[in-house]
Amino acid sequence: MKNKKRWALLSIVAVPSLLYHAPVSAAEVTGHIQTYIANNSYNANVTNAVQLINNINNTTATFQTNLEAALKAYNALTEVEKQYVTNHATLSAHQQTRLTYRKLAAQIEEKLASVDATSANYYTNVVETRDWYNTLNAAQKSFVSEAARKILTSTVTPNTSLNKVVTKIQLLNASRSSFHKDVADARAELNALRRFSNVSLPSGIEQLLLDAEQLVANDKTAAKKVEDAIAALSPTTSTAHDVQTVKTAFEALTPVQQQLVPNVWTLVDFVQGEYILPTQENIPKRPDLSANAAIPGEITAMTKSKKTYKAKINVAASEVNTERFILTTKDKITIIIPPLYTLVNEDEGVMEIQVTKRGNRITLAVTLNKEPVVFDANMEIIIEGLTANSSIIHSNELGDRVPADFIISGNRHIVQTTISDTFQIVYN
Repeated sequence: MKNKKRWALLSIVAVPSLLYHAPVSAAEVTGHIQTYIANNSYNANVTNAVQLINNINNTTATFQTNLEAALKAYNALTEVEKQYVTNHATLSAHQQTRLTYRKLAAQIEEKLASVDATSANYYTNVVETRDWYNTLNAAQKSFVSEAARKILTSTVTPNTSLNKVVTKIQLLNASRSSFHKDVADARAELNALRRFSNVSLPSGIEQLLLDAEQLVANDKTAAKKVEDAIAALSPTTSTAHDVQTVKTAFEALTPVQQQLVPNVWTLVDFVQGEYILPTQENIPKRPDLSANAAIPGEITAMTKSKKTYKAKINVAASEVNTERFILTTKDKITIIIPPLYTLVNEDEGVMEIQVTKRGNRITLAVTLNKEPVVFDANMEIIIEGLTANSSIIHSNELGDRVPADFIISGNRHIVQTTISDTFQIVYN
């Protein structure tokens, strides 16, 4: 009898452990969970948490309240009970949604607060923010502060009048330092009035505003030209004459236009001699690069003239120097030029590549500014379709015919060289 009681007790203790640790199928797990919940005293707590999570709707005004209730119920469970909350992933997803809604509400409140209530743009800003706010669902709106919601759902009128706008337009003066702001304010107030009601300006008043806006556009254009001229100044390539030219252009601007040049202090540095400028004679030469050069890392088809294929590569500090150049021909010959950082020549300019095939002779000629090119890495001439027993020879420094440096890969012979050379195919 004692043994029977002992085995019965062991079976009761073992069942929960087996339910939790045994590697069973999803269907079996669900069955075990349902059985476990049905047979334990704390199943009501788990069931309540599951139901509260199911009640959450991230589009309704009760989203926050329901989420907090579900979180409170879940956090009150023991660690064992939490294992049987089958929709915990849904709860986690709603928590992430809450973070997204909070950020969205913060953005709306930031926009609403970006324009002071006394500003001419205030009414327009409220209307624009309200239009944005009205695209939100009820849950998203609930994250916006009560003070902001009150403004966005209340009637707002422009803090101006028709007479005030007319007077402001009539007083616009292009010589005033605040001219651009005055024009913007007048336009903002007029737009606010028109958005609020159908107003009509006296004859000629709106044309005054349009003319003022054209002056603003002209000011910005003139200032942008000087801004670009200042940005083009360089301590290594600009002379004192270049600096003086830009200084003269800046001084020709009106005071209002000068205020629109953001990099004026860069010009001041040049004028005050912060840099040692080169003279006209020792300005570094800028290489004339080709507009149709091969692109590093990409395949470029060489152009053909009679039996010679040609391609160009730009060599300059501004060019990518870590990628190979892949040059193809219609004669089953591909030329691989190594990255420019392996180039021994220190000059800049346009590298010209030519490959000529006459009979069984292939000539590779590579020059930079008409001078022969040398690489630290190998250039490669890939020849397709040769028989496996074909070999390739060239002339060495002594003029002797010797085997060239090549390898065979499948049906391709790959000739390797660091300089221009002529190679001969020998069909054995």
